[in-house]
Amino acid sequence: MTAAAPTISQIKAQVAAIRRKVPEAKAVGIHAVGRWAGQREYKDGGETLLIEQCDSPLAIRIALRKPAPSGTTIVVVTSLDDRDLDDDIRLRFAKRRLHPIDNWQIVKSLFQAHAIDPRVSRHTWIAEELLRLMPAEGYAPAAGGFLDADRVWSVLLRGNFGLTSGRPDLVDLLRWSVSPEASKRWSGANTVLKDASSQWLIQSAGHVAPFILRVVDAHPPGDAVAVGLALGTLYAEVLSGKVERATGKLEERFFGNVVPEAPVRTRWHAAATEVLRLHLADRRLRKAVIERADQILRDIGALEYAHLCDLSPAGFDQRLRDFAGELVRCLNADPSSNLDRITQARASVVRHDLAQVEPRRLDRVEMALRLLRWRSQSAELSPRWTSLAEAARYHESTGSFLDWARLALRAGDPIRELSEAYGTLLATVTDFRDKHALAFGKLVRDWTAADSSPTDVIPVEDILSKFVAPIAARSSLLIVVLDGMSFAVWRELQADLAESDWTVIIPESCATCTLGLATIPSVTEASRTSLLCGEHRTGHATDERAGFEAHPALLEVCRSGASPRLFHKAALAQSDDAVLASDVRDAIGATDSRIVGVVVNAIDDHLFKGEQIDVHWTREQIKVLPALLHEARDAGRLVVLLSDHGHVLDHGSVGTRVDGGGERWRPEGGQSREGEITISGRRVLMAEKGPVIALAIERARYGSKRNGYHGGVTPQEMIVPIAVLSGGKVPPGWTDAPVETPEWWYAGPASAPVAEPSSLSESQATPELLFPEMRVPVDTGVSAAPAWISELLACSLFGEQKALAGRTVPSDKLFTKVLWALDDRGGRMTTSALARSLGRSTQRMSGLLAVVQRVLNLDGYAVLTRDDTSDTVELNVPLAKQQFGLKK
Repeated sequence: MTAAAPTISQIKAQVAAIRRKVPEAKAVGIHAVGRWAGQREYKDGGETLLIEQCDSPLAIRIALRKPAPSGTTIVVVTSLDDRDLDDDIRLRFAKRRLHPIDNWQIVKSLFQAHAIDPRVSRHTWIAEELLRLMPAEGYAPAAGGFLDADRVWSVLLRGNFGLTSGRPDLVDLLRWSVSPEASKRWSGANTVLKDASSQWLIQSAGHVAPFILRVVDAHPPGDAVAVGLALGTLYAEVLSGKVERATGKLEERFFGNVVPEAPVRTRWHAAATEVLRLHLADRRLRKAVIERADQILRDIGALEYAHLCDLSPAGFDQRLRDFAGELVRCLNADPSSNLDRITQARASVVRHDLAQVEPRRLDRVEMALRLLRWRSQSAELSPRWTSLAEAARYHESTGSFLDWARLALRAGDPIRELSEAYGTLLATVTDFRDKHALAFGKLVRDWTAADSSPTDVIPVEDILSKFVAPIAARSSLLIVVLDGMSFAVWRELQADLAESDWTVIIPESCATCTLGLATIPSVTEASRTSLLCGEHRTGHATDERAGFEAHPALLEVCRSGASPRLFHKAALAQSDDAVLASDVRDAIGATDSRIVGVVVNAIDDHLFKGEQIDVHWTREQIKVLPALLHEARDAGRLVVLLSDHGHVLDHGSVGTRVDGGGERWRPEGGQSREGEITISGRRVLMAEKGPVIALAIERARYGSKRNGYHGGVTPQEMIVPIAVLSGGKVPPGWTDAPVETPEWWYAGPASAPVAEPSSLSESQATPELLFPEMRVPVDTGVSAAPAWISELLACSLFGEQKALAGRTVPSDKLFTKVLWALDDRGGRMTTSALARSLGRSTQRMSGLLAVVQRVLNLDGYAVLTRDDTSDTVELNVPLAKQQFGLKK
């Protein structure tokens, strides 16, 4: 039997081991029974090995006498023993002797180990692999001088298969399986290595490992993860007994005769889901693997059940189709019918991972459900207002949210069934809104004809004198006129502002924001000019700037020589700044300029586009607004957001040609049409002070089709928001504007806000108000809170917790409001709903809840929890009673 020849790996490793102790060695002698049959010269990085096979002492002498270039080590391989060599030969060798090829001894030397884990040392092939895989820089020393199995397998798995851990868990194994190199390396490995590796991986990754390795060996990269995902669908409990044929096909294709047991399938599916959600940074690869899982279900005839998977693209579409079916069912049923099924369908859509990457589609699902809740909770949908002020407040508190919700549905959905369902719902709600609008238009007509004194609304021509000037008397202002901003757009923008550092504020004596009323017709050249000039006028930018800068009420609060300044679109962005012209920035930053105004046309310009675009109104959408807010905050200015008029968006409107007039109004004369109202009075402009006919429904227009229109007398066009924003400390006499969402905006009925008793007597001083003339009495009555809350507040342990929580701890009154609101809702509310019940802004809830948690979560027990993903706050009342020793 021929003795095995030494390998280059063995020779390299032996030389490296010797060099650890004799770094300057120039010649190394190796004793090997088998003959070296490889190449004579071997280069390894910057070092060269000159390997000589020598069968006699003379041959060794000749090899050692040959000149060796710098960086070259002479390696003599011989079958002779040390006793066959004279001293002069041995003295030339490193350590003065021949070194036998003993793989494990070499390994010990390479790892600087004095002992090796017996789980690996009994396998000679492992030593050979360690020598073969030795890196150029060598191995790091074994910890404590003991080379354990984990360290050995870390080298073997990384070097042979690309696995980065010596004990990979199931997630590690599946992450590795996605790589194209994984299948190639595993399939190309020898049987001994694969069998041993499989056994080791079972110890670290569990009994799922052999099934995964079988898939890696025989199927394309990524299939191991895709199969794990498909398993969760196919073996779902709800499908028990329904998909035997499909499961048979899956098992035959991927598992052969050995089918994984239920616990193995469960672990596989969970790990595959984790890999896809958390560990695949490459989006295209992630998408490809998930789509492969859908393809597997399609191939075995089970794609119809993809909705059971939270990652499946096909499943997401199926869930949306299910929501569409429930939406149609609700629309065909009695409005007051139960919404539990569609609420569950919506929850299923929200749970899907794609809901997070398609937020606009999710928004439309949410908006559709909100409209259904409004429809089911509104016993009387026909308007019964007795005054214009009452109708305006309805639009502010309810109608604007209806408009925001329904107009979000204009874009439809890629899924035909859902898009058609949205269209039906949109048409249904628009029918009601047209009834509202027609009733509102008649109130506008009567109010205008009677020349009534305004109550609860401010005509646009009076906004600067009656609202803005009193604020400017006490604070520097930036006035931003968002031309065409309807209340629906304001609601969307307000929600975006709630996520920023800007807070909507109102005087402490007011319950809600102030409302403005556009001119008739509600067009820019009449309404905006009247707003900025402070009188009934028509005109353009030049007239507006002259009127604003000469406005008597504004001049009265400005310093002499520092009159108000107004910038229009052309002056906002110039070549010196890509976003906001330096003149505008300088004006806002000037300390002697009390009032600066800007006119932003982003919303009005959008209406003129012929195409239908799904716009999400945020600060970033209105390009110049973030820069304006930034400059205002730096300058310490309050910001007043105004609008001259609103608008209606086009959705199946019918156009009619008329002579004269505009998109939504015309001069009096001719045959009266549906939805038209004739209006006369001193606030009617654009028709030489004569009557005009204006549209009071949305579905009609004059002229060509556009994105949207204005000029009519619907509440969407006539009622405009007036908002004050603070980017820092809230001024004295002001407070956060309450979150004014209607009850149907969130699931379940909202609790009525709990009034907080005043801590000041009538004789005590109050902070100076910016609006002292608007002070009204505050209701100080509070009904009795649940007994357990009163008992908690009186508990000594509760007092100790408050003392530990720091100076920012809420008052007992505020604690009562928080606990009472949650208790009234069964212990669970969204953060927004809780903010609404407390009369606080959502933006300021995070700090409040953090302090409440510090007080209530005694010893780390979760009495009050917050889930940011679902925006939910939960109070565990039984646990609170137990922790604080209260009565059950």
